[in-house]
Amino acid sequence: MSKNKINLIPIILILTLFLSACSFQKSVVNQTPSDQNRVIANSDLEILIDEFKGYVDANLSVERKQEIKTVQENLLKYLIEATESTDAYKIKIYREANNYFNKVYPLVLQNIRNEKLGVKEFNVIKKAPLWSLKEELRYLNKEADSLPSPKVKIDLIEGLTLFSEIYKNIDQEQRTQMGANYETTVQKFMGQEFNLHPSYAELETLVEGQGTEEQKILKVINLVDSKISKHEARIRHIGSEIGKSGQVDMNNPQIKVVVSFMDYYFNKLPSDVVKTIMSELVTGGAKLPEEEVMKIVFQNTGPGLGKVLQQIGKEKGVGPEFSKLTAILESSGKEVPFHLVEEVVKGDKGGFEVRSIEPKSVGTGTIAQVNKATIWVDDKEKDVALRFLKPGVAARCKEDIAILRQFVPDHEALFAQQGIEDLKMMSTLIDSVEKFLNDEVDLSVAVERQKKAFEVYNRTVKVSADKFDMLEMRVPEVYLPPNGKSNLHVQEFAAGGVKFANLKDNAVKKAVAQEMVRMWFEEALFRSGFLNADLHQGNFRVVLVEENNKIKILLYDFGLSSTLSKEEQRAFLLVGAGAYMKSSKTLTDGLMVSMNSEDPALRAKLLKDIKAEMKAYPNKKPEDWVVWCVQKNYFVSDNLGALARGSLLLKQLPESMGESEMFKDTIVKTALANLGHAMADRDYDYPLTKIDMLKLGIAQSKSYCIDLIKKFFGN
Repeated sequence: MSKNKINLIPIILILTLFLSACSFQKSVVNQTPSDQNRVIANSDLEILIDEFKGYVDANLSVERKQEIKTVQENLLKYLIEATESTDAYKIKIYREANNYFNKVYPLVLQNIRNEKLGVKEFNVIKKAPLWSLKEELRYLNKEADSLPSPKVKIDLIEGLTLFSEIYKNIDQEQRTQMGANYETTVQKFMGQEFNLHPSYAELETLVEGQGTEEQKILKVINLVDSKISKHEARIRHIGSEIGKSGQVDMNNPQIKVVVSFMDYYFNKLPSDVVKTIMSELVTGGAKLPEEEVMKIVFQNTGPGLGKVLQQIGKEKGVGPEFSKLTAILESSGKEVPFHLVEEVVKGDKGGFEVRSIEPKSVGTGTIAQVNKATIWVDDKEKDVALRFLKPGVAARCKEDIAILRQFVPDHEALFAQQGIEDLKMMSTLIDSVEKFLNDEVDLSVAVERQKKAFEVYNRTVKVSADKFDMLEMRVPEVYLPPNGKSNLHVQEFAAGGVKFANLKDNAVKKAVAQEMVRMWFEEALFRSGFLNADLHQGNFRVVLVEENNKIKILLYDFGLSSTLSKEEQRAFLLVGAGAYMKSSKTLTDGLMVSMNSEDPALRAKLLKDIKAEMKAYPNKKPEDWVVWCVQKNYFVSDNLGALARGSLLLKQLPESMGESEMFKDTIVKTALANLGHAMADRDYDYPLTKIDMLKLGIAQSKSYCIDLIKKFFGN
């Protein structure tokens, strides 16, 4: 037997961790029988490899190949975790990988044997559910511990010795061909963007290298370490990468701040987070779409960045692709694996009697997740929405706040040199994000806010939308924990519905948009003062009930909510009226009220700034004036800042369907209706004082006269 076919797929699969789902093409190896006898001594290990090789040569099914790929991807996770660490930690993680492989390879081999024998029973080869890389390895180690020890133990590094003996008998011509086949196959299956495969020359060095077992382990891991560093550099400069991509307008000063902010944030990320991102990227497939790459990157960052990005995505000039990404972050986050969901619920001390939990979440945000469940309450089972904080999110919030807080002082001097004045905007945004994060991780706050929303938002109104004549707002009822404080936010399960963007009937969309805007502003500015500052499309659903001609809107997530005082309502109404009438004095009055100040010097400064802005931008829209006040940090009240940002989110509903005037017209009609109410009912606690009303009347009359004069003279 002068020639033997040796398929290198099984050898590499079994003997090395570092090929990351790559494969060699078949090669003919010239060996004499005596050479072969020296290499293969018919030990249990060699017999096992030979059997495995025979199965692979005989063509495996798609299912069996997928199982092999799953094992390879799980092993690769260990390698990535071992990078950027001490030698002792690298060796520890390698040995965990070795243990995992030895426990799982018999399952893979048994499945292949069963398939060849026609037996329809197969072991389940589990993937590590995506979460943090450390948690994924904890899951794999636990899985390995539950499996029996193999009859034949395969040490992955010792196996290199066997491969080395075979490799020495291959002539140079065949080595060259094998190298070409290897590179072609790697690029075909792995792509060129995110992979950690060694070059063929590096493989040769590893195979022929000398040293102790630990030295060989370190060589393998250090090779991966060198591969991962270039990808890590791109991740840590993701802002610059986005800037180069053309997705954002780099001539916009605000966007320059945003790009610098993203680079700063990612450079401050702990290496554990970057490893998790790399793990998902390199195991995500040969050709991940750019949008999917960005989604993986951002969904693995902290909640602080997620909230900042959601606001940044609404800035002018960021480009449609970046806005699309941030829209995804509004309605979806990285899902918590079910085994962790069970751990959270089991560890809760609130006293809820949870009977069952559905594995698939019904909603995942940046901070919390909701799973459908059943609880025992009032002597019966009830379906509920079980909301809980994502594991580790409180610590991530603290880390994010520390990073966000340091950005402005670290860049103040640099941006001042560049003439960029938008740091106030970023500072204000970070203030609101910090308040949001602090509130969101306290579920008792969310429960109280939802109870308030249940009280003020539930209502039914008449509408006109083809076959629908009623619109009902619904906030799910909250269940309180029997034992007091709980880590679970349990509420009535309200099923069904679609996102606003997915509604097909334009008349229905118009009715929903109008009522959402009207209800929101009326409650915030003229009634209780309660407002949900995060009412984007991911936080409500629309249900169409044709049998009783009703549109039902289900409202969720009141974490970013607050309640305006009468003075805060007054301030915002004056600012809005001043912006609408283009009255610098009325705008100044509103800002002075918001600052709770009567300082003449401050009034003079505000009046000067507003007049200069009006001169520079005479056609500035009312909503743009609100944005200007936020960016200038003239809304000292956090509640007013929340109102301003919440209104901009709500404004997207009519604008998304081409109704550019609906937002303004609905607010004006709501204000006039409540003004009429105030005149007719002396007991109505209207936010504006009589003096305010008198000043507004004079300003409106003056504005009206100026318009008449302009028209008379043809201007």
